[in-house]
Amino acid sequence: MQRVVAHARSPQVGVGAEKRRETRTQVGLKGKLFVPQRNCEDECTVIDFSTDGAGLKCVGSAPIGTRVVLYVECFGRFDGVVAQRDRVRLGIEFQSSKVKRERTRAQLADYVAHGMTAHTPLRNAARAREVPPLNHFIAEDGRRIDCELVDVALGGASLRTNARPAIGKILGFGMTAGRVVRHTDEGIAVEFIGRRADDRQT
Repeated sequence: MQRVVAHARSPQVGVGAEKRRETRTQVGLKGKLFVPQRNCEDECTVIDFSTDGAGLKCVGSAPIGTRVVLYVECFGRFDGVVAQRDRVRLGIEFQSSKVKRERTRAQLADYVAHGMTAHTPLRNAARAREVPPLNHFIAEDGRRIDCELVDVALGGASLRTNARPAIGKILGFGMTAGRVVRHTDEGIAVEFIGRRADDRQT
């Protein structure tokens, strides 16, 4: 893929490009856009990108203000909201922490300088339509532990629970297996990794 490293002024997003903290960079990267409200996923092309947001070409669409999750080739996951839309284009405003923005800024600088050397593949372990029941999970010792869904995205979920299984532990969600990838203030985040070895319904 040929890189485009020139900075470009993008169509207006939200209240106006002059409100942006960062200048958008033209990229032309593959992406996936997940809309939790509709539990649907669409492929997209990320036209321009910065630490604060992105412009997309996408077959699917969503009203302004809709919460979305965007996966960008080379850069990973971004939570955001739809700030602008027309027939074929969506403008996404990211809701990133300061730490996340700094990490993205470093990734973007590396991409502009070196291209896709630090490739971050799009997640495809599980499609949105394959999301399993998420009101409890089965621990490795067989215990059933209640939990509450906080957020679900492509191939993973964030759960509210008092339990803190160790990172890397495999949990059961119905017939689906999930690996603990991090601890959060409210509980755990898991990545769905396919069918459980013991696929008995619990």
